[in-house]
Amino acid sequence: MGIQMIGTDHSLAGVEIREKFSFTAKQAAALMEEWRARKGVQGIVLLSTCNRTEIYINAGEEKADYCGLLCEDRGLDRTEYAPFLCARSGQGAVRHLFEMTAGLHSLIVGEDQILTQVKEALSFAREHYAADRVLEVLFRQAVTTAKEIKTKVRFPRQNLSAAGEAVGCLKRQGEVFAGKKCLVIGNGVMGRLTAQALLDEGAEVTVTVRQYHRGIVDIPAGAARIDYGKRYEVLPECEYIFSATASPNLTLTREKLDQCRPDREQIFVDLAVPRDIEEAVGELPFATLYDVDDFALRDTSPEMERGLEKAVCLIEEGIEEFRSWYECRELVPAVKRICDLAAEDLCGRLEKPFRKIEPAHAGELLPAVEGSAGKVTAKLLFALRDELDAERFRECVEILERKFGRD
Repeated sequence: MGIQMIGTDHSLAGVEIREKFSFTAKQAAALMEEWRARKGVQGIVLLSTCNRTEIYINAGEEKADYCGLLCEDRGLDRTEYAPFLCARSGQGAVRHLFEMTAGLHSLIVGEDQILTQVKEALSFAREHYAADRVLEVLFRQAVTTAKEIKTKVRFPRQNLSAAGEAVGCLKRQGEVFAGKKCLVIGNGVMGRLTAQALLDEGAEVTVTVRQYHRGIVDIPAGAARIDYGKRYEVLPECEYIFSATASPNLTLTREKLDQCRPDREQIFVDLAVPRDIEEAVGELPFATLYDVDDFALRDTSPEMERGLEKAVCLIEEGIEEFRSWYECRELVPAVKRICDLAAEDLCGRLEKPFRKIEPAHAGELLPAVEGSAGKVTAKLLFALRDELDAERFRECVEILERKFGRD
């Protein structure tokens, strides 16, 4: 199997390292275009989130030092950053994608956002003509399996997003949000989740919006909004400040915060990668600064273990379905030929009975019969594929091709 995966995540590197490997949309498109042109590379999908950057490549039998190429793209020394990167291939890469899409490798087990991010990564690769048929099927099967897990497995957690977990952790530390003024910088997915989590706690929430937005801006009902450029003006009256943008630039700096010192202690929460808030902000006497890595909490309860066991069983089924397709994918044209020949054979056998039917009716029925015959044959063949190993199925297809060819 020629599928390979390289990347880094929260289990290998802290936020200060992960942000070096994060990609903007423009950077991701450029890397996929460049790597897609490499010898042997048939498809590529790049996933870049707060907690991970992972690149999936279908390169057949061609081998390359993709970790080295990634470091080169980022302008980093391969030797220095090798400990923060991992490489998987074949079944290992496939299994990791399935588990990751289901949220089993997230800081918050079973989180909902990663599923959307995986779907968006495939869609982005498709838009840039980077994903091939193998990666298309692989990612779709991983998403389908993750959706099944969401439906059938209940993990014992209430907060299934980084935003919800951040608010929950702060509450467990004694913070109270009800009636408090909170500023949320960013109105993307993470910003909206954060604003909603704070509103649910009874906080007074203000969300920043960029000037270039036109028309309706999607922010949670009950939240106020201000222009992003006015964030420092309202910041002194807020007790909690959350930043969650996709911008590669800092949203808050120590220098500017020092100029608008509040008369209260403030908590700053940076949910972005690359980080939005300058690290030196945490050195200010009135500021306490958290980032995404501060809110990891692993549940080892029996209920969680049961949920994980059930999820793993569903993942095994999904992987087997993909493996079956992958090993027999080259037989798809042969299966289509058999279906066409079976439909042609059936229509030939019905030619005489159809003479008794009015020509107009026969002209309507024949295409329907031909199409149905092909579909039924395909269904039977793929049922065989699901039950037999690849070699036995291949033998069956070859026998049927010879049989219909002679007839």
